[in-house]
Parts: sequence; C-alpha cells; structure tokens
Amino acid sequence: MKYALTLLPAFALLSACGIADGELTPGNWKNTMTMTKFEIPGAPIAMAQQAKAVLNKPQSSEACISPAQAKAGVRDFSSSMQQGDCKMEDFKQGGGKMSGTMVCTGVSGLGAPKMKMDGSYTTDKVEMKLSGEVTDSKIPGGKANIAMTLTSERIGDCKS
Repeated sequence: MKYALTLLPAFALLSACGIADGELTPGNWKNTMTMTKFEIPGAPIAMAQQAKAVLNKPQSSEACISPAQAKAGVRDFSSSMQQGDCKMEDFKQGGGKMSGTMVCTGVSGLGAPKMKMDGSYTTDKVEMKLSGEVTDSKIPGGKANIAMTLTSERIGDCKS
C-alpha cells in the first residue's frame, strides 16, 4: 500500500502534463539506421559481397518532429521511418516497450513488404529492431533475409 501511495503523486504529475504513453517530444531528431543482416541465398559472389558491404554501416539523417507528429506517438513515428507507405499491424505498446508487424507498399529498390518489429521508447528516444524477408523476382532465388536497427533520438529544437 505504501508503494502505491508513493507512485500516486508521480502519476498525477504525468497526467497534469498531458503526456500520454507513447507520445514524443517535438524537436529535431537524429535517425540512425544500421543494416545488421542482409543474406541472399544463392546469390552470385559479387552480389553477396555487395550485400555484405552495407552491413553494420550506420546511415543517419535528421528530421524536425512537429508537436502534432510528436502527439501522434511512436506508432506513427515507427511507420514513417521506412521508405514507401508503411503501416503497423498487430501494434502493441505500453510501459516503454512496443512490437508489431510493419507492412510496406510502394518501396523502391529492395525493401521488405513485411517486417517484424520490437522496440523501446521514451519521450526523447525510440529504438527498434526489424527483421523480415524480401521477396522479389529480380533477386536470385527470389528472396533475401534482412534485419536492421533504427535509433531515433531528440537532439534539440528544430533549426527553422
């Protein structure tokens, strides 16, 4: 009972701030994507070497997150991190953890139409691990297995 009474003021304070679970802080965010797995079964040696060359090489970008985007929260933020039109299925979030399946359409180049996602979040940081299988007739054997990590962290106020 003492424990519950101790937490009550903290919950009241959060409620007063109007921050819902999964909301983010508006501002300038740095997004870093790292491909951790890119396997093409049956690929020619040159293609396999090309795939291997992109592994573990972080690629970063920055984006200004508006108050409306921040309020929409981690679900919309997670979907917007991918190329193409992506939506989350079976999305679950709570207590700083999230999971779901990202389904993308209109992806240019190689992209997984369906990727399993697990991650964590705070108001200033989102971390995700995604993995899936790319199916495309242009790929030797028709498929590739990929995995990546995405980390997004608020780095300050928007520049403009």
